[in-house]
Amino acid sequence: MKRQIQIGKLNEKLSSMNPWAIILFVFPIPILIVSLFFYYWSTARSNYKRVTSQFMQRQNQVLAHDAMSVAREVSHLLESAARDVQALSMISPTSERFMQMYLSRVGQLTQLDPRDDSITTIPLPIYNEMIYLNTSGDEQLRLRNGQIERRLRRLSDCSGFNLCDSELIKKATRLTEGQLFFGKLVRWYSKESEKEKVEGGYLPVVFRTSGGIFLLGIDYRYIKELLTLPTFPYERKQNLLHSYHNGNYIYLLDSDFDFIAHPKFWHVMGIDPLNGNRATPMMTDSEEGVHPINIRAYRGDKLKSYFERLLNRSFLQSGVDIFRASNLEGSHRVLSVAPILLHKGQFHKNGVFGFVVLGCSVDYFEEPKEQYVPYY
Repeated sequence: MKRQIQIGKLNEKLSSMNPWAIILFVFPIPILIVSLFFYYWSTARSNYKRVTSQFMQRQNQVLAHDAMSVAREVSHLLESAARDVQALSMISPTSERFMQMYLSRVGQLTQLDPRDDSITTIPLPIYNEMIYLNTSGDEQLRLRNGQIERRLRRLSDCSGFNLCDSELIKKATRLTEGQLFFGKLVRWYSKESEKEKVEGGYLPVVFRTSGGIFLLGIDYRYIKELLTLPTFPYERKQNLLHSYHNGNYIYLLDSDFDFIAHPKFWHVMGIDPLNGNRATPMMTDSEEGVHPINIRAYRGDKLKSYFERLLNRSFLQSGVDIFRASNLEGSHRVLSVAPILLHKGQFHKNGVFGFVVLGCSVDYFEEPKEQYVPYY
């Protein structure tokens, strides 16, 4: 009974209140609720944008660091060859001492079993060509793949048909005593429809002494081995062509903008076995697969803007360049370009032997999937 009396008094007070006072009291409540909701939503959105920006920036930094790391590996290989050819010139050029040098420079090479994609490593000497020539460019001693060659070549016998760079040898005869010079990659050119010819390919470095010329050839398989180095997003990259199609790849260029290593071996410059000369670079997109690529010589449409960016910006910078471009198949890639620094031989002035290009599929550069990231 008492409770009913209290409720009745409350109803009387509410009925006696001005309805406008009730409206003024109740109306701000939903506005306040909506305002609070918008505030928390905008704060969360700005935090998400900030996290996204930092996430993308971190990915770019990692890709840039990887490009510089690969460039250092190439530089180390070239500098080691420069030191070794100078060391070789300090000993008497005999077959026994050449063999000692050959056996003392052994590294590990990755091999892929195509049947199950299993990986093994094998020991392999780094230099497959070791040659001593007189000042006229005629061979006096040659060690090829650990075997002493009994038939020595005169300069007139040196040609592309026997994987000999006559222009390099002529250049070496004109060097002054103590000069060092890096040659261009010497390998057979293989078309897409052919099996790659990796045996015998080498990157030469020559050193002139008062008594003659010493030549060391870095086995091309070690240059190609650099394409398997782990880079962002750190997926397996031993099957180079498979990784290339997934957007995760490395390729190398020299200072003349020829490809010297690429997952698609038919892009790499080499000697045409039909005429003994360096293969003619690809000019149009229709020639893809039957000609190597030189970035400056390319006149096609698919890679035009990409190559122009490389020539006019990436290769002119002293640091790393990161941008987005499409490949011949139209797939979009995030690319990181770093110079291969080398202050030896003919590169002692500008200090750049060539360039490393890393590709990464844009799928790996998506925004974070979760909008709320826990911070620890």
